[in-house]
Amino acid sequence: MESTDRPHEQYTSIAKFGLFVETDEGSSVTYDSAIQGFDKTLTPLQYSLGFKISRLAFDDDRLGALKNMASDLGWSWTESRNILSADVINNGYSGALTGPDGVVLFSTAHLREDGVTFRNRLATDADFSHTSLRTAFVDFRNFRDGRGKRLNLKPEAIMSPPDNWFDIAEVLQSTDKSDTANRATNVSKSFFEGGVLRQLPPNDYITDTDSWVLVGPKEDHGLIFLEREKFTVETDVDFDTRTLKTAAWGRFDVDWVNNGVGIFASAGA
Repeated sequence: MESTDRPHEQYTSIAKFGLFVETDEGSSVTYDSAIQGFDKTLTPLQYSLGFKISRLAFDDDRLGALKNMASDLGWSWTESRNILSADVINNGYSGALTGPDGVVLFSTAHLREDGVTFRNRLATDADFSHTSLRTAFVDFRNFRDGRGKRLNLKPEAIMSPPDNWFDIAEVLQSTDKSDTANRATNVSKSFFEGGVLRQLPPNDYITDTDSWVLVGPKEDHGLIFLEREKFTVETDVDFDTRTLKTAAWGRFDVDWVNNGVGIFASAGA
């Protein structure tokens, strides 16, 4: 999570330099120029909710249900943030929500700063398995910067809904391969036990029940929760009607600010 004191925050990518060039004795150095990349502007939005209750009802509340209503605003706030945060993933396969390079979060047609296309989604969506994990892992390792240099990224975590969480756990943690009756060693387990790839707790807010997402280092995947104003609760009284008013609000934006590098997904079969 990042915070800001501005109404807008702009993120711009830049592709710096390519590879070194062989130079003959006495020849001039080859000079390179950086390439301006993609722009993304985030605008935190305000979200609010409140309730009103008469002072008489509040004073006569023997069971305490009305007195606890303010604390329930915090629960509603957390639920709202979780839903909006997951929407970035849920809308990542199709729709109008596009990133700096003009395509959805998970795409086979992402664009680098030098104009070359790449993918951060399986060419043919597939359920999580030894085979699909291997393909995704290779593609993840092939992520490059805007000048074609390898980024040498590796996935650190896998995110999924509860519906396929146990299936993924079997692939990652079984001693033998779970897709064959032969006593074949499950090499995926070494990634899990060695700390290369950890399975996140089930994400209850992902709506595609057979989807899965590989997530890279925080500084590389581009996903961002930008907070402008923290969750705030205030209470006031309408003296004419003796009505107690409680309101809560906050301002934030959830998005991604790169061209899809550092995250890889499949919508499932």
